[in-house]
Amino acid sequence: MQRTQIGEFELIALPDGAADLQAPAASLELQVEPRLDWAELARRNPGGFHGPEHLWRIHNTCYLVRAPGLRMLVDCGVGEGPYPWYAGLRGQLPQGMAAAGLEPDEVTHVFLTHAHPDHVGWAFDEKAGAPRFRNARYLLHQRDWDHFSGRTPVPKHFTRFVAPLARLESLDLLAGETELAPGVTALETPGHTPGHMSLLLQSRGEGLVISGDVLNSPVYVSQPQLPFPSDADHALGIRTRLALMERIEGNGLRLASAHFPEPGWGGVVRIDGRRWFAPGV
Repeated sequence: MQRTQIGEFELIALPDGAADLQAPAASLELQVEPRLDWAELARRNPGGFHGPEHLWRIHNTCYLVRAPGLRMLVDCGVGEGPYPWYAGLRGQLPQGMAAAGLEPDEVTHVFLTHAHPDHVGWAFDEKAGAPRFRNARYLLHQRDWDHFSGRTPVPKHFTRFVAPLARLESLDLLAGETELAPGVTALETPGHTPGHMSLLLQSRGEGLVISGDVLNSPVYVSQPQLPFPSDADHALGIRTRLALMERIEGNGLRLASAHFPEPGWGGVVRIDGRRWFAPGV
């Protein structure tokens, strides 16, 4: 359990687990130039890759934003699992919250960057038939609600973990850039899903963006023009990634991502003209 400060905001990393995938991370590059030095990328991001071929180790970290009157959980991990896409991963969010001294009933908001299954798994307690964070308002973009609820058939994870939140009137649907609390802003960052959002924290001259799945690997900090295979709209995903990286670098913001090596936050630096993610900065 690790913490960092952004002005008055305390950010707590709540790991939900990690899995060693068998696909080479270099397959993300899709032959785009200039080529990355994968050994250098692995050296700069310890814990992000495994094996001599730099296979992708995917982390799944949720975040808690804490300030007076605010306890905002960002994303809800894979849930109890086993989650087949991540080698049977079983989520660890409840243990992480307990280690941080956080009770589920303390959470005031749950910000869902998007409605993919590895980000909503702990949202609803099926055994209790109630939201897992029963005092919280859940936040999701309207376009993600429309996209997932309008599919035929509706994805099972959405039926199990998201739709019940609306039925029990715990879900608020957002549209447009929205200030959620002083210094806390939901950004529209579509492409990975139609209604994907990122979260901007700003306080006392400091700032950080929790990027959701706009940036799935540190490789996209260096090469945001690369397509990500799991994006719903590859062209829009690239435009969003480029714009978000320009905003982060241009405004001197820090960055946190669910799928980067724990704790997932750091800075953005330029070395010999190339942009790199600098973990822990």
